[in-house]
Amino acid sequence: MYKNTILQMLLLAATVNYGSAANILVMVPMPFKSHTINFQPIFKELAFRGHNVTVVSPFPQKTPLPNLTDIVVPNIMTEFMATLPNSSPLDMDNELLQLFGFWAISLIFSPKALQLEPVQRLLQDTDSKFDLVITEAWFIQEPFVAFGHKFNAPVISFMSAFFFPLPAHLTGNHLPLAYAPHIRQGFSDRMTFLQRAKNVFLYYWEVIIGSTFYLYMQDANMREYFKYPGSENLPYLGDMLGNVSLTLMNRNTAIGYPVPLHKNVIPFAGINVHGADKLPADLQKVMVNAKDGVIYFSFGTVFNLEMLEPFMQDAILSALGKLKYKVLLKSENSSILQNYSSKNIVVRSWFPQSAVLAHPNCKLFITHGGIHGLMEAVYHAVPIIVIPMMTDQRYNARFTESVGIGVRLDRNTITEELVLEAVNRVLHNPTYREKIQERSAIFKDQPIPTMDYVIYWIEYVIRHRGAPHLRPAVLDLYWYQYLMLDVIAFYTLIVFLIIYIVKAVLCLICRTLRRIITKRNCKKDVNKSKKE
Repeated sequence: MYKNTILQMLLLAATVNYGSAANILVMVPMPFKSHTINFQPIFKELAFRGHNVTVVSPFPQKTPLPNLTDIVVPNIMTEFMATLPNSSPLDMDNELLQLFGFWAISLIFSPKALQLEPVQRLLQDTDSKFDLVITEAWFIQEPFVAFGHKFNAPVISFMSAFFFPLPAHLTGNHLPLAYAPHIRQGFSDRMTFLQRAKNVFLYYWEVIIGSTFYLYMQDANMREYFKYPGSENLPYLGDMLGNVSLTLMNRNTAIGYPVPLHKNVIPFAGINVHGADKLPADLQKVMVNAKDGVIYFSFGTVFNLEMLEPFMQDAILSALGKLKYKVLLKSENSSILQNYSSKNIVVRSWFPQSAVLAHPNCKLFITHGGIHGLMEAVYHAVPIIVIPMMTDQRYNARFTESVGIGVRLDRNTITEELVLEAVNRVLHNPTYREKIQERSAIFKDQPIPTMDYVIYWIEYVIRHRGAPHLRPAVLDLYWYQYLMLDVIAFYTLIVFLIIYIVKAVLCLICRTLRRIITKRNCKKDVNKSKKE
């Protein structure tokens, strides 16, 4: 097996064309830091391999790199948060807002990003030439796919989590709803009848309303701000999204339920997961001196503990203060523990997360269930407690529980007792450690390094000029053709025609027999009359 792996790596290296540098435009101007930071190693690797990479984002490289040019746009996260109800992402977490909320926010916020001066300057650029455009078109920033039309270049889109229904539909990957749960719901792949009914409704709601309303509104936004020579020939936004050459999905077989995907979707994961990196000296001392072990608590870059309602914060902080373990608590508020027992808790605004989870003394990770943190925990085989906030975090929490690598807690019903019980269960039941070690082995079992795999497919699209052969024909079918309604109607007509013909023949036979019998009876009656 080892020899086969080496051979595959050598074959991959042979296929990579280092002598042909491409000009690549990366359009990620939205202020979604966790998304952009996760993909940045790919941009740097493309530059390292000789491609000329131009990255439009609010998060430039800290150290300039050869072949990589940062076009820095303003970080408009404050304006983005202002579009949310009460300026908190958690206010989006209800059934009604799930149906409309993200679309409404995108329709308000997309124009703000499209108006940014560096974006408009690039639209008016008539000198630059690009061989490829990379964007994150599938996460409420669909209009940026039009940069492919602007520069007459194929488009690759990142997907930071598993598919939402509309991107799945637009890439031709119509999900099997009997066992593929909606990414925003806390369902497993073994759904009850009512869950499957809700799954179907939510999926087709997003596909139908998204296609007939949302995309038309985004198309109008695109046409208002995409003004350049040739923009009068801009295709419909939905058509351009349907022609995205490749989707690179942040997903691994170890994390998420198995579903079939077409060749125009390439899953990858762990691109930003590091090994046992060296910790800062003071943090290393804390980790080593924790005789009972360390629990790491973080809600990521967007969410924080202070967003929760007071009773939720109280339940978590009270429980953490009563543990014998050292707790590393990520929080922007250094005084968050002033009303709690906190001798065992270290509060900082930032921790080197992957390095903390890689330390052998880290026993448990308490998280909101973001996909990147989940990947790091699985990679480093650290059991998990998930307190999901919204969107795919419910999906991740349910998956964590269903495969036995952790437990989930509902923030709306959380209590100190439930937190303590969950911690004790995960840490003292060896099954959780065994299960996550199994998942870690699956995560790491890749035929070639993940970075090489991703770069191969990006260069594949460049080499094959958009690789249109990867595009499934389902994208050219009408909905009734995909659902085979015309074929069903055809065969139904044939069945009814056969039934009609058989019925007509039988009726004819019956009438003929009836006439023959009637005629014979008449003859008998006549003969009888003559005899009488």
